[in-house]
Amino acid sequence: MIDYICDGLECLRPDMLRVLAGIKAEPVSNVLPRELSIIVNDVLSDMPTHMFAVFSSHQPAPARCCHVTLFPAHNLIFAIHCANLPVLPTPTPAIAECAGQEIKVPVVPLCIPAPEIFPQLSAFLYTKCIDHLLGTWRNTIALGIADERLWCTLDTAWEVLFTSLAISTGKPSLTS
Repeated sequence: MIDYICDGLECLRPDMLRVLAGIKAEPVSNVLPRELSIIVNDVLSDMPTHMFAVFSSHQPAPARCCHVTLFPAHNLIFAIHCANLPVLPTPTPAIAECAGQEIKVPVVPLCIPAPEIFPQLSAFLYTKCIDHLLGTWRNTIALGIADERLWCTLDTAWEVLFTSLAISTGKPSLTS
């Protein structure tokens, strides 16, 4: 069933990501609202269903919700790929008929260890383009970083990614 949905989304993903790039949102106060009004500037694909309020799990407890970054998202893209996603509130289906129109989406707090990498991970889920994940590696090469722990971590991440891709494509023999 999931493969069927993923196959159906294949042609929609780039347009969905383009719609997200045209979203304008500003929180109304220092308190995270349950729902947020957003301005839609591209109406040629499905509207986002949620606004993720991404923050770090490594912030000290008193400041835990002080630095939050908002990311519009489509529930289907994340629900298909994320086993540990919090339960998403049911959105009211939004239809924007023209650019510049305002719609409302529910806000979902999303606590993750590295929120600064969320845009690249989100882009990968929409495009399936590994280049989005290789940014860290490329930056490390470009800057000539010679930190053994960093390289061990990148090597491990590459092995996990390669093994996952091999298994998901039904070719586990690629991992030997």
